[in-house]
Amino acid sequence: MTINTTRFGEMEINENRIIHFPEGLLGFLEYKKYVILEHKSNSPFCWLQSIDLPNLAFVVINPLMVKNDYLEKLSPDEKQFSSSENGDDTIVFAIVTIPHGRVEEMTANLLGPLIIDVGSRIGRQVILNNSGYNHRHPLISI
Repeated sequence: MTINTTRFGEMEINENRIIHFPEGLLGFLEYKKYVILEHKSNSPFCWLQSIDLPNLAFVVINPLMVKNDYLEKLSPDEKQFSSSENGDDTIVFAIVTIPHGRVEEMTANLLGPLIIDVGSRIGRQVILNNSGYNHRHPLISI
């Protein structure tokens, strides 16, 4: 399948890589199909690129790289979202914000992680109420 992107140009992707977010993402509810793209070799960052809107792409990071005890502090209700119902593996991402290119001010949204079931390729953004996390967790300590 060929997709057009603003950042990466025209790309050929395998349809088996498409992740469907049935509920969309906060603020982007109408866009439901995405693909994960590598940023650079050995980079902790990836891109979550919309299939439907060429200029919609999010920088994402594994939140365990930001806070190694991230999943340990979740409530039992919140933990149900980070484990797959059918036993397949899940991937967890946090959306990264880099304000106007100021890398030293970049943050990760630990309050609203993206949970992806690898087997079904279904994703969901969940809000971790009462977790103590926020949507602007600093990535760089100065």
